[in-house]
Parts: sequence; structure tokens; C-alpha cells
Amino acid sequence: MKKVSIITRAYNKLEYTIRCIESVARHTKYQNYEHIIINNNSSDGTKEWLTWMDQNGLAYYDHLRVFNMDKNYGDWGGMIKSLDLVAEDSEYIVQMDNDIEILDPEWIEKMMLVLDTTPVNIIQLKRIGMYRAIVPMNPEEIDFNGIKLHYGWSPAKRPVAFFMLKTQDFKDAKSKLPLDLGQGKTILSRLLGGTYKFSDVGCNMIDGYYPPSGKNFFQHKYPIDKTYQNINQL
Repeated sequence: MKKVSIITRAYNKLEYTIRCIESVARHTKYQNYEHIIINNNSSDGTKEWLTWMDQNGLAYYDHLRVFNMDKNYGDWGGMIKSLDLVAEDSEYIVQMDNDIEILDPEWIEKMMLVLDTTPVNIIQLKRIGMYRAIVPMNPEEIDFNGIKLHYGWSPAKRPVAFFMLKTQDFKDAKSKLPLDLGQGKTILSRLLGGTYKFSDVGCNMIDGYYPPSGKNFFQHKYPIDKTYQNINQL
């Protein structure tokens, strides 16, 4: 079985991180994976909780690997830094935000199928809980054990929330990627031929996002003085 490295960055929001870790442990059928948590110097008990989990070696969470950082590298900075921390035999990397939960136990197999059998180099899941979902364009169909899955090119400029690509592709692109969140992911997508997205394989966005509430996205999901762009310095 090919090794999959799931990367989750956490800055506070411990309640999100707990649900994220729990969903991976409970709902992932594929077993050759590691779930790496990059704790970006949280101050809300995240470090203590993760350290306890890590030190007690709980069998239920035996795929978990914890790295407590001494400063906040941000979302994208933490993702770049994780490339030095994945297992040597890692063949696929998954970015999984800490406010995402697994819905489909065979999510790994489905994402790998697209990467292994089509020209697609980045595939992401559909987010459930978004006010306005981006619909994939020019949908293709692929057979997964008799089930038809649909995916297409995403008109968004960058992959978001929950996506998979080959580890070597990410490492090869690393030197060309800026630390800025938007530009880094946009350039990664461009280098790898664009991002593709499932239209019928989804994940749950824990807090959702509903613009009519009057909240700005970053204010809603993250403290305004801790946005990625302000702290993303390696």
C-alpha cells in the first residue's frame, strides 16, 4: 500500500482540531497513512492536548504525529515546512484544514484513483457547508468499484481545504512557491496543470461559511490579526 501523509495545521481552535483528528481516525478505511499535526504555537491548550495524545501512544490514534512549533508559521507556511517532516516513503500528500471532517471512508482510495489513472495532478473534495460551492467544469467520469465518480477542472485559482497531490510533485515545486497563502497555492496549481475537484465526493466544513451573516471570511474563521499573510514567515 502506498504511504499517504495527511497534513493538518492548527492555530488555536482546539475544538476543531479534536473533531478533525477524530474523523480521520474513525472514518478512514485506508490504513497506510500518517496524520501530521503542525501546531503553530497555539495558546489555547492545543499544545498540551496534542502532547498528551502523542506521549501516551494511544492505539486508536497510532497514525498521529505531532509537531509543536515555537512560532506561528501560518497555514501555507506550515504546509511548506511539513515537507521536511513527512515519512521518507510518503508517496501522496493531503492538505486537510483542521475545520474539516471526513464523510467518506474510502476518500483516500478515490483521490488516489484519479491521481494514478488520469492526467490530474491535484484533486480536492467538495466542501459541504459552504454558502456558495464552486461547481467543477467539463466533468469527467471515473469508475470506482462499480460506482461512477465525477470530477472536473475547478475555476478557483488555488486548491483549498482538502486536497491531494503526489509528494514528489510538491517537493519538486517547493523552491518555486512563495510563502504568501494565495500566491503559493495559485502557483502550485498552475505548475501542476490546474486543480480538479470531485462533484460527488465530499467533506464536512465544521463551522460552515454563510456571508449573509455579515462576517468577513477571515474574521469568521480566524482572528483578524492572525491571518495567514501577516504571520507567514519561515
